[in-house]
Amino acid sequence: MMALYLGHSHTHMDLHMTMISGYKLKEGGFLQADILLTSSSKRGRPSQIPSFKPDAGSPALRAHAVAGLCQKILVVNDHFAIAFAGDVRSIQAVVRLIERLVDEHPVLTGKRFSDAVLADDTIDSEKIRIIALSVEEDEIHISNVYADCGHRNENFELWVGGSGASHVKAHYQDYPPHAFDVLEENIVVHGTCMALDQFASHLKSEFENKYKSESIANLFGGGYEVVAFYDGRFQKISNIVYAFADAELDAEGMLQVDFPKCLIKSEYKGEDLKIRSVELQFDEDFDEYVPVNDRTFTIAPISRYEETTVEDDVDELRFRGHFLCFLINYKTEKGAMTIPFIKKYENDFCFLCKAFTASVEPGFVQIDYSDIFRGEVNDHVLGFLEQVKASFNSK
Repeated sequence: MMALYLGHSHTHMDLHMTMISGYKLKEGGFLQADILLTSSSKRGRPSQIPSFKPDAGSPALRAHAVAGLCQKILVVNDHFAIAFAGDVRSIQAVVRLIERLVDEHPVLTGKRFSDAVLADDTIDSEKIRIIALSVEEDEIHISNVYADCGHRNENFELWVGGSGASHVKAHYQDYPPHAFDVLEENIVVHGTCMALDQFASHLKSEFENKYKSESIANLFGGGYEVVAFYDGRFQKISNIVYAFADAELDAEGMLQVDFPKCLIKSEYKGEDLKIRSVELQFDEDFDEYVPVNDRTFTIAPISRYEETTVEDDVDELRFRGHFLCFLINYKTEKGAMTIPFIKKYENDFCFLCKAFTASVEPGFVQIDYSDIFRGEVNDHVLGFLEQVKASFNSK
């Protein structure tokens, strides 16, 4: 059954969008954003969120409400893409301005755009944060309106905006300098995986901690987008699978990975972003795992955010894709740590052969990890633990 999730009691003057960033990795360009719309008005029913479904009576946000979801990145054409944060009404005015600018002249530069935004008296530019990527003279340029400069080194330049800006800065500052020195042929995949690493961490925290997670508490999250420049144009990255699972070493020193606790699939269908999320819970009576809260979200662009919808128990999206973000909750006697395993696959077939197969239907779920995946994850976790041990011993 399909249901609109934005209540009419939230006026779009009161809606805000909350985390964006843009970065250059050597010659590559990327934009990233969350999908959450928040409001200071708590009237009306709060929107559902892909990353978790709150328990009945669980605490929500104190001073705000989750009012809806939308895409905050707009790919205007092959050579111009833009990310927005801030007041929705002002941002919709910017979208209309972009349409006029493109009608006047199809080539849109960063300076032409930012000058037009600041000169338009109908746009309250102080209520918005904008980061734009453009291709000018065969080079990618970053321009902005009231965004902040983030982490920077000889191979990397970051700009951020919105209430989640500090989290983006911290994420990229945690990488060692050599992580940004990548071969040209690896820039797109490497830069995308850097963004997905951050997204997966937030999604896992949101799933486990719900409204108390750092991202939701800071009014961003729920789901995420990333744009990269490849094959001569800006494109949104599609076919992403997120999974969170517990794991521990057995008596023979081999890693044993449990069923995922949660699966999330993100894929674009035309102009809409589709996100399917499902929780996997163990039913002791039947001695098997069963799917819970299997929901598929259709998330519209900001220009028509009211059209965002959610459906229950729809298998339109299958849990396979081109990128896998598998977060391993590695358990020991002393506690647990999260170890990310993030990988690019050539196509769905390679994913099924080299990662896992997941069948999820009402009342039934089956996950089969491939031998290749088990071996890669085992080596990855052991290697990660060796790095942690070496780092600890060097202090």
